[in-house]
Amino acid sequence: MKVIVCAGILLLALLICGCTTVSREGGAVPAVIPGMIGNWTGTVNAYDDGTGYNNVSGAVMTLMVTEQQDRIFSGDVIFTNQSGYAWSTAFAGAIGRDGKTLTLVQREGGYSTGTIISPEEIELIYTDNSEPFTIGIDRLKKS
Repeated sequence: MKVIVCAGILLLALLICGCTTVSREGGAVPAVIPGMIGNWTGTVNAYDDGTGYNNVSGAVMTLMVTEQQDRIFSGDVIFTNQSGYAWSTAFAGAIGRDGKTLTLVQREGGYSTGTIISPEEIELIYTDNSEPFTIGIDRLKKS
């Protein structure tokens, strides 16, 4: 009988300890940090204050990621319009603790938040509150 009571107390103690343990899964850094180095190319869809909605046909955005250290990465973003004119600006970005969210800042102004959809595809939402303000959705594939 004493064995059964002791085993019951031990089981109860184990259950109580297990129920009060704090899970660290939500804040854990991903075991495998996604590799961002390479060229990510796609289209630009935006809304510009004063101009309105624009889906610039023929325009291409290329995110050239040239360096990455852990969850921080950097490079240049290049915009090429339909006539072939291109301009670029430096950027830096970070991968969220969940291994899927992205945050980028550009030298010339503006910020992007985004999601890693797959190892070969990302989506960025760009915002710039300078005059005129702009917001855009960029869907990029690794090339």
